[in-house]
Amino acid sequence: MYSSNLGLAIAIAIALGLAAVLAFIGSLLLSNLKAGARAREMAAEAKREAQQKMRASRVQDLRPLVVSLQNFRIVGSFSDQSIRFDIRVPEDVVPVFGIEAELEELFSKVARYAAHVMSPGATLQVSARVESGQAVVHWRDLDAANASPALARFLDATQAAVHASARMCERIASRHGGRLYAAPDAGGALGLTLRLPLPGHGKPAAT
Repeated sequence: MYSSNLGLAIAIAIALGLAAVLAFIGSLLLSNLKAGARAREMAAEAKREAQQKMRASRVQDLRPLVVSLQNFRIVGSFSDQSIRFDIRVPEDVVPVFGIEAELEELFSKVARYAAHVMSPGATLQVSARVESGQAVVHWRDLDAANASPALARFLDATQAAVHASARMCERIASRHGGRLYAAPDAGGALGLTLRLPLPGHGKPAAT
């Protein structure tokens, strides 16, 4: 009798263990199915977003966006200083294929950051040009006291608002096939450089 009860108890324990294992396997399968469905949904959403952006994209001349900074007014929570602008653009078109609103957002965020970190009354030089199949825009603090001014540290900023702006600018540059990085220009102090491909030239090469 005792042996019979013991055998039954062991059988029940084994059955419960198997049930637990099967339940665990089932939950993993269900989780994987949900994760797969979510991944497919996110991929489809990303594809739709990319298609929408492509439809919204067109050939843009960067010169008017750069020139418009002359009338830039600081609006926002982390900047209340006043700076001057030295705008330099060529006579010929500086074309890129992209979304004007996003490029304008990138320019305005960099300008806001410059106004935040540069000395009041200092001059921010913004130049645009075509170089080696790329559209190049460079921001430079003409009154910088050292070779590595705060303007060039935009992408390394840790302040929450500035950090978010920097990441957004990087994403916009990347979505347009380009990149934003700290670099000197024409022998001056370290500044910020944006490189975007000219229409039909693909992604800018590293420099």
